[in-house]
Amino acid sequence: MKISSQIAPSFNRTFNSYKTHQIYNGGRGSTKTSMISLKIVYNCLNENNCSVVVLRKHQNQLRKSVYKEIKRACTRLGLVENTHYISTVSPMEIKFLQNGNVIYFAGGDDFETVKGTIDENKLIKIVWFEELTGWDNSEDIDQIVATFTRGNNDWFMALYSYNPPKNKFAWINKWCNSMKLRDDCLVSETDYRTVPEEWLGKLFIDEAKRMEKFDNKRYRWIYLGEVIGMEGLIYNPQMFEYVDKDYIEQNKLRILYLDFSVDGGHQTSATTCGCYGLASDGYWYLLDTYYYSPNEKPKKKAPSELSRDIFNFEIAMIKMWKCGEDKETIDSAEGALRNQLYTDYGKRFHPVNKGKNKEELIDYSQAFLAKGKFRVLDNDNNKIFKKENENYMWKEGTVEKGKPEPDKTEKEFIGEEPYYNSWSNDYSYYYADHTQDVFQYWVKDNLSKLGIKE
Repeated sequence: MKISSQIAPSFNRTFNSYKTHQIYNGGRGSTKTSMISLKIVYNCLNENNCSVVVLRKHQNQLRKSVYKEIKRACTRLGLVENTHYISTVSPMEIKFLQNGNVIYFAGGDDFETVKGTIDENKLIKIVWFEELTGWDNSEDIDQIVATFTRGNNDWFMALYSYNPPKNKFAWINKWCNSMKLRDDCLVSETDYRTVPEEWLGKLFIDEAKRMEKFDNKRYRWIYLGEVIGMEGLIYNPQMFEYVDKDYIEQNKLRILYLDFSVDGGHQTSATTCGCYGLASDGYWYLLDTYYYSPNEKPKKKAPSELSRDIFNFEIAMIKMWKCGEDKETIDSAEGALRNQLYTDYGKRFHPVNKGKNKEELIDYSQAFLAKGKFRVLDNDNNKIFKKENENYMWKEGTVEKGKPEPDKTEKEFIGEEPYYNSWSNDYSYYYADHTQDVFQYWVKDNLSKLGIKE
């Protein structure tokens, strides 16, 4: 079997490289993970003294990713389990019977434990860091590499694979730029366009083309692996299609069901609830918004009053659109309002899992927008969504530090009439990012339904 028939042409130059550091980054569908798996198994078969450590940041990420990929590479190279190799899950290892070489799998948080199980008669010749973006800094990587380099006199390879973060100031992008200057480092940047289309499938190609059309900047990041930067607005305003408030009726559409998403406020921040509906044309619509800001108000609404408002808002939406509700989402950090809604009305809003950081949460909503299936009814209550969206930016200084956070400053409606919301029956004199949070919570809590991969 020719290896060249199993890897994309872009890897023909790199497959046989023995450079000490090999960085493989690029876009979705570049097949870099598949190539690295083949490279590892090939070396284990053809080198008498070559064991390998394969790492993800967390141990629980191994089995369904790199462990599965390595076994797939064994099959592609014609190997039969229990004849050519044996595999175990606890401990997670693959051992080649012809020479005793072993592939060990470990999480970055427990690699010290794996060190104790390694056969000292078999050198670790390759370390593979998959999804390098999962690590927090380059110092942890350097420490692991130094640990396994010991004892090697002829060759050793540290392989790194990842999709680059969009932020040029992210530690991994700065690290890669510095590594490019080293003589012992190979950097391979690839994307799906060099991969035979039949390997990827028509649906993959169609999805890439769809994103290229609707959100070219995101396409360049997701599919081409470009570091596109994070300057300017967080969302591309062109991704939000605002339609007439009577658009549903004018086009004789039917709302199939509703979702609700809530962000609870505090002494100075707003409480808001978005009503999202799936229409018979396949589009999702922001139908209406409840918004209450306590800022500049001497007497602020109590949780029981907010609970009543949101309950009445939901009932009104269900009656207006003549359909049921599917999911009710709320900020997981908002315990008071969630408990109040249950106490008053027996409603169990689902606390959304917001993930490890805000950038990740925002990325899910950007992925949804790139599908081109979201519209906003341009009515009076939704004006606050548009206002906050058009002013939604990264907090100054956080992008450069590699840990971007949105600007959550409460801003005054300068030179404009204060915003009035018919559902809270109240004026708001300030705006921030509350409707954007609600949008993100809704997307994150409905990834599968919205066709987004977690």
